[in-house]
Amino acid sequence: MSGDAAAAEAAADPEMHRFERWLLDNGATFPRLTMQTYGDEVRGVSALVDIEPESTIVTVPLKCLITVEMGKATDVGQAVLAADLELDAPKHVFLMLYMLIDRRNPHSFFRPYYDILPKKLSNMPIFWSPEELQWLTGSYLLRQIEERKAAIRNDYAAICDVWPTFAEVASLDDFSWARMCVCSRNFGVVVDGLRTSAMVPHADMLNHYRPRETKWTYDNARGAFTITSIKVIRAGAQVYDSYGQKCNHRFLLNYGFAIESNRESDGFCPNEVPFALALRGE
Repeated sequence: MSGDAAAAEAAADPEMHRFERWLLDNGATFPRLTMQTYGDEVRGVSALVDIEPESTIVTVPLKCLITVEMGKATDVGQAVLAADLELDAPKHVFLMLYMLIDRRNPHSFFRPYYDILPKKLSNMPIFWSPEELQWLTGSYLLRQIEERKAAIRNDYAAICDVWPTFAEVASLDDFSWARMCVCSRNFGVVVDGLRTSAMVPHADMLNHYRPRETKWTYDNARGAFTITSIKVIRAGAQVYDSYGQKCNHRFLLNYGFAIESNRESDGFCPNEVPFALALRGE
């Protein structure tokens, strides 16, 4: 995509344009990349020019990251910590709590980011209708979907018990949306020696591909999250991240997609097929 075409697409998507402007105004850099829309709620990032290996292609300063510690600092986060709740995914929950509370503020610093997050997650199996779930008949994934939905319900109820006002902040549907949004988009990082998880605007727009062609880290010297190329990426090509070596059930449950040929470059297939076996006694 040319620079002119990228500008035209940004103008046609005002939320995306505001998001890009917000990032740039707050010190983020991604001069060789453009954000694109590929379909209904399907976005990604492509290269504006040829990119050589070991090129830093994205920097997002710390001020633009939402971290676990920000969620812990909220009133509801403090109540959850004081109650020592046994949550299904604590780091995810604290990110969710911050986002669910802060997005209600029309003047939130993160408003441009919230506005470009998907409004629905219909590709995620926990949101599928009974008719859609029938396509998984016989799959162990059905059990995993029910377990995930039960864990979300339990976490929501537990949080409402220790901080009743939370029910006015977010519904169970809101909580479910946030759970899967965070599940599919957060990054595990180390910031000034503290291991945490973070939502990283822009970086979370890169789609999955293996073998990986980029790498990411939090660079303490720069005070920013960075993405670096590890191979040549041609102008116009989509720029990918790797979500890791995973079984298709994990891709589908956590990200809402499956890989048609889920094999590593060495031929290894990470797909798992669980069986229930009963041994006869003699």
